[in-house]
Amino acid sequence: MTTDRDIYIAGEKMLLRIFNTDGSGPSSGALSKVIYLDVLDKPGNPAIQVKINYDGRLGSAAVNLPDTLSTGNYLIRAYTSWMQNFPEDLFGYRVISVINPFKELSNITDSPPDDTISNKLSSRDVEPGLFNNPGDKAIELRILTDKDIYGKREKVRLDLSVTCAEGKSEQADLSVSVIKSFLSDNDLNCLTGSADKDRKNPDLSGNPQHLPEPEGLLIKGTIYNKSTDEPLKDTDISLSMVGKKARCQFMKTNSEGGFIFVLKDFTGLKEIVIQPLEPVPAGTYVELQNQFLETYTSTGIPSFRFDSVSAGLINNTVIAMQINKIYESEIPGKRSDTIAAVHNFFGNPVRTIRISDFIELSDIREVVKEIIPEVVLFRKDRQPALKVISSNPYQIFNNQALVLLDGVPVNDIDKLLSISARELESVEIINSRYFYADYVFEGIISFITKKGKLSSLEETNSFFRQVFEGCLEREDFYSPAYDSDSAMLSRIPDFRNTLFWKSDVIVTDDETAEIEFYTSDEAAEYIIVAEGFTSEGKRIRSTLPLIVK
Repeated sequence: MTTDRDIYIAGEKMLLRIFNTDGSGPSSGALSKVIYLDVLDKPGNPAIQVKINYDGRLGSAAVNLPDTLSTGNYLIRAYTSWMQNFPEDLFGYRVISVINPFKELSNITDSPPDDTISNKLSSRDVEPGLFNNPGDKAIELRILTDKDIYGKREKVRLDLSVTCAEGKSEQADLSVSVIKSFLSDNDLNCLTGSADKDRKNPDLSGNPQHLPEPEGLLIKGTIYNKSTDEPLKDTDISLSMVGKKARCQFMKTNSEGGFIFVLKDFTGLKEIVIQPLEPVPAGTYVELQNQFLETYTSTGIPSFRFDSVSAGLINNTVIAMQINKIYESEIPGKRSDTIAAVHNFFGNPVRTIRISDFIELSDIREVVKEIIPEVVLFRKDRQPALKVISSNPYQIFNNQALVLLDGVPVNDIDKLLSISARELESVEIINSRYFYADYVFEGIISFITKKGKLSSLEETNSFFRQVFEGCLEREDFYSPAYDSDSAMLSRIPDFRNTLFWKSDVIVTDDETAEIEFYTSDEAAEYIIVAEGFTSEGKRIRSTLPLIVK
């Protein structure tokens, strides 16, 4: 694991890259597509927990460090779901320092370096060849700049190359950062991971507790009957996401009421609803399995050392962070991550009815009767139900269609029909049989409200609703380009503490990697840090000063 810096101010973003290696070189694949990341404090408690998408080679993210964090050292721990079946010393580790200038520092002392780092995580004891200690003369990572000294808002050009002892070029996968020299601390980079060939790994031939995630996040849990507290065994249930696009999954629970849903490309915070397809009068509740490792043991985090001589540099760094946050929304041309298109699980509807195209009606019951001829209101077991007229004239549907409201299956049709038509935005119709695994639905009727938040239907005890956090959304590092007179004369201040960050720099065996970026408005001493792995799995790291006057 690499980070853009070693020292952060509470409230900043930590940029990181996670590598996957088996000792013979960076791996181009993995069992899991999700990486779990814990940021642990000195006692070993999780201060931050996030999930990161991993595409088989690259796992990178921008992690917000809350302004509530206390000053101190923190251990970053990265692992996959499958890795939780194995010893923790196989995880990825790194230590960072966080300074919170807005909290009392009375509990921080000016202490000497702490050498009581856990041996099992120390890079000094790592098997040679898995992680090659930085500074190994057998491999040289060279950084070249086009100038010795730069001015403010000036372009910087870097060339990176990797050679072995014989002078032959090597391939490498690197992350590169350019930061203020004060924010780099080599004493914190001692934790990595280890490999012990003599270790006896657990027997996973039976039923492992933690499964790999080859397609995306796994949501595991058990659904219970509220009145009896007994699990709903062999019961058809659904998982859906609240929103204007229907994203539903259906499955049958096992003999213990357990379920597993796979969420592909799931990012950010979203509301999920889990419920049985047939309503349970007494209601249900769900217990979800924690996706993160639940053991938080002390791993020998070195003590935080507060250097009073650096107080002025800390103060300048804090001011720079505050200035950048104030003007962040004013930065022209700032890149934003492209949001992936979201589609209904049933594809494109056969017909979409826009409610605004018609006269104002009172409620959904009237909407169905007046403007949706494909849908018929009938009685089933003395309760109102909705079915669609098949597009096939030789086929008659006698059962209720799958009825959705803001992407969530609805069982109480009577309550649905009483919702005001003013709250409704559109209705989407599938008027043919829809097959989902072993399930067959005789048509689909999807009602979408203007808010798209399922707020029009009163919540009942028949379903479980919760905000669920997916993987962090991919965020590109923004580095302004002062390549025009207007950009050079821009009055928007630029006081970046990290001048540049790129998590996926590839050095080939026949070409150097070229990087360009611009300096900021702050004259200071910076440092270029390049770190990663060669194609043979050797860890390499190199630094070079960068002076801005």
